[in-house]
Amino acid sequence: MHKTITFLFILLILTGCSTATKLPRPDIKPEINAKILNEKGIVGYNANYKKNYFRLLPYFFYNENGTFNEILGDFYNVDYLIDYDINIMPGFWSEYGEYKNVLLVLISKANSKNLQLKNIPISVKSSKHGMFEVGDLTKSGFNENQQRVLFIKKLELQNKYDILNKIYDDVITVAIGGQIYKFLNPEIVID
Repeated sequence: MHKTITFLFILLILTGCSTATKLPRPDIKPEINAKILNEKGIVGYNANYKKNYFRLLPYFFYNENGTFNEILGDFYNVDYLIDYDINIMPGFWSEYGEYKNVLLVLISKANSKNLQLKNIPISVKSSKHGMFEVGDLTKSGFNENQQRVLFIKKLELQNKYDILNKIYDDVITVAIGGQIYKFLNPEIVID
């Protein structure tokens, strides 16, 4: 009797495991060729920008004012005012330090005595999710050799694939001392 109950219990567990529902992976649009993006004034990190979906979704820089300089690691290096440049890293991270499921924008500047990020008014807004709040860099890692400011917007996701619904048609606008930088979601459609 004891062996029969044990056998039935194991059978029940195995049956439950085999019938567990799997989330269907959504169709992901193909990556857009960098040449096509550039013709539209859009800059992407690299040709394989969707390789880390659904852990990381990097946003594109919309270079409408010709302020783009270069890619520096995970950052877009852009002109700021006349004599300066600033690094901006926008996107979605499923995990960033202790943060989970956040849109974030990390802004950094190599140490400069003439330009202090802490003294410049900065705001970050998502067209779909509203204003970002200032994040805590000690929760996400901190490079003491650079000035850095972190902005985050927490997202509620139904599952890991729901992020595509959350970012679809989203634009992140970063205002640094009155200068505007726009970032487009990686699921944009180009006509």
